[in-house]
Parts: sequence; C-alpha cells; structure tokens
Amino acid sequence: MTSKITKPMFRVLLLINIILIGFLSYYLVKDNGSNELEVSRIDLKNKLGNNRVVISNEDKMPPPIVNGKKYERRFQPAGLLFYDKNGDERGGIAVSEDEETHINVIALDYQNADAIGIIAQDNKHDNYFRSGLMINDKDLSGKVGYNINRINLETENGNASLVIKDAQEIPRIILSVDSTDTPSIEMFDENGERTWSQ
Repeated sequence: MTSKITKPMFRVLLLINIILIGFLSYYLVKDNGSNELEVSRIDLKNKLGNNRVVISNEDKMPPPIVNGKKYERRFQPAGLLFYDKNGDERGGIAVSEDEETHINVIALDYQNADAIGIIAQDNKHDNYFRSGLMINDKDLSGKVGYNINRINLETENGNASLVIKDAQEIPRIILSVDSTDTPSIEMFDENGERTWSQ
C-alpha cells in the first residue's frame, strides 16, 4: 500500500523538479545581466490553451476549476497547481498563512475533490501544531469539493494516531500513542460507540 501512495507522489515531485530546473536553467543561460527572474505567476499551457501547471503568488492564484466551472477557493495560497488536459485542477502544492497560523499542503485530486492530502500546520501565537496524511474515497455522486475521508495518519500536539473510518466517515479503528508515550487501540461500532479498547 505504501508503494502505491509513494509512487504517484514521487512522480509529481520529479515533475515539479524537472519543470523548475528547466525553467530556471533557461533564464540563467539566457543571462539578462541580473541572473534573477521576478514574476507573479507562470502558466504552462497545452495546445488547446488550457493550463497544465501554474506557479503563482497568493495574489494571482487562480480559482479552482472542476468540470470547466470556476469555484471560490477556501483560502488564497501561493504555490503550484496541476491540471488535466481539459484545464480542471488535479492537485498542487499550497503555502499559506494568516494572522494566526501557517498551513502548507500537498494534494492530489480525483475529478471532483481531494484524493490524497499532506498537511503541515503550526500556529504563530501558541504551541499548536499538526501534520498528517489524509486519504479519501471518491464521492461517486460527483459533488464538487467533497470526498469521503477514510484514513488519517497524523500527529497533533505530540499525539500520534492512525484513524481508519467507514464509508460514513465514522472512526472505526484508532491506533494512537499520546504525548505521554501511552499507546492505545480502540474499535468503534457504526454509531461511533467504542466497543473495544486496549
């Protein structure tokens, strides 16, 4: 299972590196005297004129596009977006912050919403932090922006856990080691009531 998750991520990271190295190499070889390139946004398009990759600051980040329709973004990050050949968003890397917190995300999408997400968050004014991997089932109804969260592997303020949920997003198994290094295993029924723990 790990190799199935890591292979697509490795390919995405390799693609990002190739694009960035190629782009930077072109401008460094061109040598305009300053050896620096300053832009707000870069769009790589296909023959149809659709975006395939966008690198942008937070002011120029485009809205999400699903099935050709634009939607409002929950927050306005800087980062890199991937698109399919039709110009629909299929994932990306986002770096964002507000007055309270820093949030960094890597996401790979199904057609309608996130499939796999990696998140790192830490607050500016207190010691709260969390990071994790989230894996979703595809919502076959096609509802935009929503999928069914099934697996979360995360650490939050020193509490590490693996949460496996059912198709209604109810946690059914939780394996954890808390901030005092105490391990536990819990099982829950379809109503979220604990049936067993160790």
